[in-house]
Amino acid sequence: MRILLFAFGLIHLKFSVAFANHRRLWLQQQQDQQHVGSFLQTSNAVRSDDNGASVVVQLTKRKNLTWEESYRLLCEYSKEHGNCNVPQSQKPLGTFVNRQRIEYARFKDPNSNKATAMTLERKEMLEDIGFVWDFAEHTWNMRYSELCKFRKENGHSVVPRSHGPLGAWVEKQRIEYKKYKALDECGVSADSLENVPHTTLTKERVQKLNDVDFVYDVREKQFQENVGALRLFYEKHAHLDPRLMDGKLASWVRKMKQRYLKHLNNQNIILINATNTSKNMSQSRIDALESAGFTPSMFNEPQDPIVTHRFSWNERYNELIEFEKIHGHCVVPKNYGSLGSWVRAQRHLMNRDGPMAQDRIELLNKLGFVWDVHQWQWNQTYHELLDWKAANNNTNVPVSQGALGLWVSNQRSHYHKYRQGKPSHMTQSRAEQLRSIGFEFYPGKKRLASVDEKWYLRFVELKRYHDANGTCNVKQSENPTLYSWCQHQKACYRKKMQGKKSPLKKSRQEALQSIGFFDGVNF
Repeated sequence: MRILLFAFGLIHLKFSVAFANHRRLWLQQQQDQQHVGSFLQTSNAVRSDDNGASVVVQLTKRKNLTWEESYRLLCEYSKEHGNCNVPQSQKPLGTFVNRQRIEYARFKDPNSNKATAMTLERKEMLEDIGFVWDFAEHTWNMRYSELCKFRKENGHSVVPRSHGPLGAWVEKQRIEYKKYKALDECGVSADSLENVPHTTLTKERVQKLNDVDFVYDVREKQFQENVGALRLFYEKHAHLDPRLMDGKLASWVRKMKQRYLKHLNNQNIILINATNTSKNMSQSRIDALESAGFTPSMFNEPQDPIVTHRFSWNERYNELIEFEKIHGHCVVPKNYGSLGSWVRAQRHLMNRDGPMAQDRIELLNKLGFVWDVHQWQWNQTYHELLDWKAANNNTNVPVSQGALGLWVSNQRSHYHKYRQGKPSHMTQSRAEQLRSIGFEFYPGKKRLASVDEKWYLRFVELKRYHDANGTCNVKQSENPTLYSWCQHQKACYRKKMQGKKSPLKKSRQEALQSIGFFDGVNF
């Protein structure tokens, strides 16, 4: 009897909870229908009100917002950003947007047994401001449009990984295509592939990518292009000696020769057996190389005496002139064949202080020769950052923006090491260049960054005074603010030298010592 009463109690409790939930949902829907008309009538007036901004700020600070209040925030967000794609991390609005997509999925599913707060009125209100129900599909189409634009501007669809979000998206499509192809090879029909949850690619998406000549395997494409160039070279010169090749083709041929020789050694035969394969090189690639002139006997052939000719300095210089005309600079990559090796040799000779003749130095300088490649690359990226700031009014480039974002992140990392006295690529001149454009070394610690920036700005002011007057002894009558700051630095230095606690950091002390600030300071 007790068991029956207990079971009856559980059933009654479950029914009561379910009834309460449905009653709450029904009441909420009735309230929504009552508020919709008044909300639509007053929304425009609220937006035009001078105090509208403060009202929105008050709403964002609250946790429990009604649907209408959240919708109002979303309208303001759409007006400012041009879309309703609020990140989930931006609470409470991001949570609201994600919840609407979940509720809509239940609303449009006739077989769903779960209750939903989505109504037809709410659906229409959200669609009126351009709400995106399927964010994944929207993002894919947006990136595809960017890919079409990239192909139109560059003539190909091989987007580098460093090309920000588009580069990451392109790499993702290559990974997904491998899954798609594996499923297809397993005998899965094309129609059923669209519903396979293990890949985001569908038959329609693959067709779209094919329409823009999408490259699913970049390495294989590069290999085939090099084989084609090698075949043309062999047909013209009847040999495959890389010493007579220029640029990347020579480096690639040397690498292929090593792998081809390793393949022959693994087979341990004179002639290649077509039924065997190598771990390092597929049979299809071996066949491609042999079609371009590779043979096992090529390693036993004597060198042509003509290739033992040593190119003169002037001949290499003329090659560098042609390179500069094509590329607009003299920074030849080290893997650019013999010219790249010659350019590196000139830098090494210059660093020795003596072996290079002055007339050669003048000729190279006239051409715009870059002696310090690392500094040149740093300056190039620095100017890219200037362009970013001009367009976005800040220097906080996200890592997702590709090479520039990674460079900005690296500058902060190197600056942190520089401040700690650790080995770093950051220098005082580079740090000053970055500060001059408002670069934030500690974007997540703005208060600390503000204190540091004020100190270094004052230090720059002192350095300019030192350069102009030859001394760091600032007179109070000339610059009272700088004078007081200097006295404070000296007091901190005295405390540190006496073993007392001092706010003078090591990096600041070294910066002041570099201009002789502490010379003559008495303890």
